[in-house]
Amino acid sequence: MVRLTRNRLIVVLVASALLIAGAGYAIHRAARFDLAATTRRLDALVNAITGSAAELRANQLLNYHRVEGGTAACMRERGQPWRIRPFVSYYQDFTDADLGYGDGWAGALDSVTHLGRRTVRNAMGNARMPQEPLSEQWHLGPDDDVTAWVAASNACRERYELREYHDADPPVGAYDLVNLPGLKERVESHPVVVAAWLPYSSCMAARGHIVAWQGRDDFLFRNWDLRPEEAPIDGRPAGPGWVLAEAELKALYTDDAECRMPAHLAAMRLLSWWLDAWETAHREELDRVRADWERRLAEAARLPAEIALPSFTPRPSPGA
Repeated sequence: MVRLTRNRLIVVLVASALLIAGAGYAIHRAARFDLAATTRRLDALVNAITGSAAELRANQLLNYHRVEGGTAACMRERGQPWRIRPFVSYYQDFTDADLGYGDGWAGALDSVTHLGRRTVRNAMGNARMPQEPLSEQWHLGPDDDVTAWVAASNACRERYELREYHDADPPVGAYDLVNLPGLKERVESHPVVVAAWLPYSSCMAARGHIVAWQGRDDFLFRNWDLRPEEAPIDGRPAGPGWVLAEAELKALYTDDAECRMPAHLAAMRLLSWWLDAWETAHREELDRVRADWERRLAEAARLPAEIALPSFTPRPSPGA
């Protein structure tokens, strides 16, 4: 009599699932599959939904005129000072290659070539943003009434939900759509993909990492200590702490990508099989989001990078 241990039970269940999943996937696997082409298609789809680098920068310029300019005009009407901060884009250092599906989902479809690049670009974007929160010291002189100014600024900024111009503001429904509703779950729950995850933990353990595939989010998406003052921006070289943190990040993401490759290949193969039907089912939503991004890009092209009072006219919210 063979003792049924937990590991043997998993093998039995997976084997049964594979038989059930069966012939359809086997036939599909035998068909020609271009991983690079599928990756490019997925990245292009995501950029179409959540914006290209140029569209993201344009959207922030629109919001700069709307939020920063609108707040300045409101404060001027109330007789209160407001020093307009110069426009800085969070996405200044981004290219389209830094966007796409990326590797921030903790799933089988995550990129195996980004290797944490978006995490690094995000840290560079954060380094460009004001490091101190909005404060009256930036706007007021020694003889100004702090209490009156705070009350006025709260009232003026409340119409923008106290948000900054660089806060994310994609077209309505974009974040829901980029989750590939119905498709992502179907791919990553497929028995072949689940089975392909099985070697992951032992592969990572052989490289010195104790992690299960279900725990990859906490394992990878940590505080990498990419400090703003050491960021390589505006021609400044990366500081020593940044160099070490980025090297550690890239090495860990490389180990993850290599150990995840069997699951990634299985998932991307299925994605290539089902993506046409998903896009067809969501064509109206995809076209609406794409048109919204294109409109924002065109509107931003007509705006200056600086706001001049008193001739400034506040802009409505994008999509209004």
